[in-house]
Amino acid sequence: MPLTPRTNDHVLDWMRRAESRMDEADRRTLYSVVISAGGLTVQDLGGIKQVDRDGDTVFFVGGGTGAFTRPDGSPQPISYLADDRGRWRIAVFDPNPNLGDYRQFVAIYDYSGNIILGDDVESGTGLARPYVPLSVSDSHFSRWPGTDRGEWTTLSKVRLSNQHPRLSIDARHTTDQSATTGEIRLWGRTDANPGGTQLGETKQVVFAEQLGGWTVPAVGRWAEMAEVWLQARRTGGTGTVRACIAYASGVQS
Repeated sequence: MPLTPRTNDHVLDWMRRAESRMDEADRRTLYSVVISAGGLTVQDLGGIKQVDRDGDTVFFVGGGTGAFTRPDGSPQPISYLADDRGRWRIAVFDPNPNLGDYRQFVAIYDYSGNIILGDDVESGTGLARPYVPLSVSDSHFSRWPGTDRGEWTTLSKVRLSNQHPRLSIDARHTTDQSATTGEIRLWGRTDANPGGTQLGETKQVVFAEQLGGWTVPAVGRWAEMAEVWLQARRTGGTGTVRACIAYASGVQS
């Protein structure tokens, strides 16, 4: 039996349904998307943000207006991560773009909203926060701790919580007589290993004020309480071997 041709009204109806579905697809929320080659580009300070179920924005990349507007009147590109309260925890921005030079900095916030880590954009180099303590040592060797004994004697102790993988320690040293010689070393120990072990090489001490340094692996595990002792001994003569810690800091690998 031959097919009966369909009317033009049927074709028009099909086209209307197809157009309706396309419009619905344009308005549909994307629940799962995978982007491979080509990536995703957002132009002209368009933004991307993530909003949690409480309505708090926990991630944002885009243009900031109002108080964040740049000196030329355009939106400032801002990026930030927030916690589940909507409070900023990491950000790249200039909070006062129209005060002084417009320069963005990186900021990490604590739970109360204080900046605990940030770079110094005014100079363009180094940290703004946190403030790093500076080391102090006595200016005259006669007031440095000393020993006239032939066995290793502890002169100074540094107590620390391990946060870095390595330690950088400098020591000033000398003897108080020209015919006297000695040695200094670092001895590391932890509460779990009170016996300890030597850190780095042994340094020779003569009758001259010198500055020697070590960069050594940290003692013990991360966050473990540890101590580094500066030790000295006399190897020749009848005088005193003197030394003091001039600088001590945790450093990266």
